[in-house]
Amino acid sequence: MSYDSCIILSSIAMNNSIFYLNSLLIYKLARSFGLSDVKSYQAALLYTLNPASIFMSVGYTESLFSFFVILGLLIRESDSQWYFLCICLAAGVRSNGTTLVFFIVYDHMLCMVKSGGLLVVNLVCMAVQVGVSVAPFFCFQNHLSELYCSGEYNGSSWCDKDFRISYGYIQSKYWGVGLFKYWQLKQLPNFLLAAPLFLVVGVVMVTWCRSAISSSNKAVFSRNILLDLSSIINFQLAGYIHLVLLTLLGLVAMHVQVVTRFLVANCPFSFLCTVFS
Repeated sequence: MSYDSCIILSSIAMNNSIFYLNSLLIYKLARSFGLSDVKSYQAALLYTLNPASIFMSVGYTESLFSFFVILGLLIRESDSQWYFLCICLAAGVRSNGTTLVFFIVYDHMLCMVKSGGLLVVNLVCMAVQVGVSVAPFFCFQNHLSELYCSGEYNGSSWCDKDFRISYGYIQSKYWGVGLFKYWQLKQLPNFLLAAPLFLVVGVVMVTWCRSAISSSNKAVFSRNILLDLSSIINFQLAGYIHLVLLTLLGLVAMHVQVVTRFLVANCPFSFLCTVFS
């Protein structure tokens, strides 16, 4: 067997092993929310049978990325702030991991709202954790800048900017990604391909809002609505907000046919929410 064949088979074996491990972590994550054994099993099964599972089984980065995401959320559920290290590792595997800093910001903002003090301490801790989490992304961008913005390679417009980020430039020029750029009649089949997930997210959000409002026993527009809801479903509130933000991002500024893979790997709530509901 050739060296290339060994690399391909090894990557497939490794990713399938991580994919299996991820399903176990999903089960543990669901159990940590207080869900029953049956509900937790259903959550793991949904993850295993999700439409994007093919990307988890081949020689690709999705399985490893999803592993760090799920592990980080599981650590977060245990009330440990060290989950930001998993976000750092996830961002090192895929740039999508930078979106997970939302949980860091949410947790510290919520802590400041609840405690009413230690503002400076929380802000410093939040800044450090966010900085560490996004460091791999910016380190890689700096590497690309040194590689392609000097000597004979210097020719791309992003090299002329003071803050050199190649990601947006490549996405826009070579992939045609941008705000509402994909909203074309010829892309309607791709929107139909992603429609089931958009529909699930919409239905779940309506169901969750009704349940949260009913449980809070207070007016939705009261001054303490964030406290009221977070005291009941702290983790779920952050997860649902994160899910909505990623869904909106996928709807208006991405190739919509990759939204399913994007949400499944980046936000376990894209399928866990069906179990919660």
